[in-house]
Amino acid sequence: MGVARDVSGGLLPFDRDEVEREIVLDVQALRVGYAGGVEALRGVSLQVREGAVTAVLGNNGAGKSTLLRALSGTLAAQRGTVTGGSITFAGRSLVGADPADIARSGLVQVPEGRRIFGDLTVEENLRAGGLAARDKQARARARARVDELFPILGERRTQRAGLLSGGEQQMLAIGRALMASPRVLLLDEPSLGLAPRVVERVRDVIAEINADGVTVVLVEQNAAMALALADDAVVLEVGQVALEGPAAELAESDAVRDRYLGIAPPATPGADGGARPARGTGVAPTAAPRDAAASELVVNDLTVRFGGVTALSEVSFTVEPGSMHALIGPNGAGKSTCLNVLSGVYAATAGSVRYGGQELTRLRPHKVAALGVSRTFQNIALSPAVSVLDNLLVARHRLMRAGFVADGLRLPGARRERTRHEAHVREIARLLGLEEALGRPVGTLSYGTRKRVELARALCAEPSLLLLDEPVAGMVHDESMAMAAAIAGARAQLGLSVLLVEHDMAFVMGIADRVTVLDFGRHIADGSPAEVQRDPDVQRAYLGGAA
Repeated sequence: MGVARDVSGGLLPFDRDEVEREIVLDVQALRVGYAGGVEALRGVSLQVREGAVTAVLGNNGAGKSTLLRALSGTLAAQRGTVTGGSITFAGRSLVGADPADIARSGLVQVPEGRRIFGDLTVEENLRAGGLAARDKQARARARARVDELFPILGERRTQRAGLLSGGEQQMLAIGRALMASPRVLLLDEPSLGLAPRVVERVRDVIAEINADGVTVVLVEQNAAMALALADDAVVLEVGQVALEGPAAELAESDAVRDRYLGIAPPATPGADGGARPARGTGVAPTAAPRDAAASELVVNDLTVRFGGVTALSEVSFTVEPGSMHALIGPNGAGKSTCLNVLSGVYAATAGSVRYGGQELTRLRPHKVAALGVSRTFQNIALSPAVSVLDNLLVARHRLMRAGFVADGLRLPGARRERTRHEAHVREIARLLGLEEALGRPVGTLSYGTRKRVELARALCAEPSLLLLDEPVAGMVHDESMAMAAAIAGARAQLGLSVLLVEHDMAFVMGIADRVTVLDFGRHIADGSPAEVQRDPDVQRAYLGGAA
């Protein structure tokens, strides 16, 4: 017996016979930085065995996608560079190599978000992938296999790729990569945003591709799916390898369970007698003021269908006034769909959502906002060329009597009203530590600061219920801690209820009062963070066999 390495000190047993395959891809002490000095990878080492599936796991901002970009040579498109370490593929160094040469050598990436050519047909997309094939015969063999794996693409071959469903686009993205006859296939979040049945099909396809002899490196938020498919796995945390070893052993280990479900020991008294902060956030959960203006949010038997796909099925939960309530679950669980119903973006098929006695499911977004419901989005939705101040003032327009025209003409009444609203905006900026950034264009700010600006804009609308969609997605550890402090401070001082959707479990478990868990559009658990972490159904949803 040997050991799988827990970088924090733990050791996991495994059979040495499993590691005798040839190493086809060898990454040693890799360091990657982005423009502005952000170091995304800090000494990552990884060995990929020929013919194996290697899963790369970790929370948002851990460095998973950065690792794949470094392997495929596409860092420059994101203003990233390899600043140290080595990448060797089949005996050849890849650092500084041209991305097209890397693809032709047999290392091919399927990027996150599909990235198909929407204006081209399915046929034209596949032909584009075939340009990296060795010869005509290789292209013909690859096309035959693609048609076998994805018959729907043959049926849609003359259709514009942008008109395909999300699942069909993911199939096309994988099929296009297979047209290059890869030796190693890099898959970045292939299940992201897909319906459960489509996720199952993608999982089966990855297994079939690997059975054909293709080595697979799989970056995936859906840890249960990834660990079930993989032979080997590594877990990244803040740009470093935290765990590595055989996937089956990691799936059953307490170390992965602790990291992936955010489990931490209870708070203990500090030297001064006070409680130490919750792990992962640097902020202990703080109760909202007793006179909070927030009302109870009651979601009852909420069902949402898109055609034949059920995104939510009879989901029920309650957010108590002034509480910090988290809504969690693997990719495709229905979390963002739920937020979109609560904010009026999606219509409910059945069920009800009541806030302060008002039914929300029949209201348009601006009517929902008028009831005191405000939200942020997973992808930053700010105007980059406009100052922080002006971005924040946008949230005040629904509260302004003068309107856009009078404000634009700078009429005296509008100027006086704008001054009053600017004062409120500056108070929110002070609360979130954004005072010095008010005059700067949003596009000049760091990613973490922009996320705080988006939170500030939501708060400037004077909400009593705040809906947060992935507030720390893509953040490094220090940025996540700053965001946690900002959310906790805003909740405590403004008396808000907060409904939080987030993948970073350490963040969630360190800040939430109560947690509701969805899986495949269904409610599977509800309780305190500690209760949810111990729930076998939750462990099964996140880690598969770990339950």
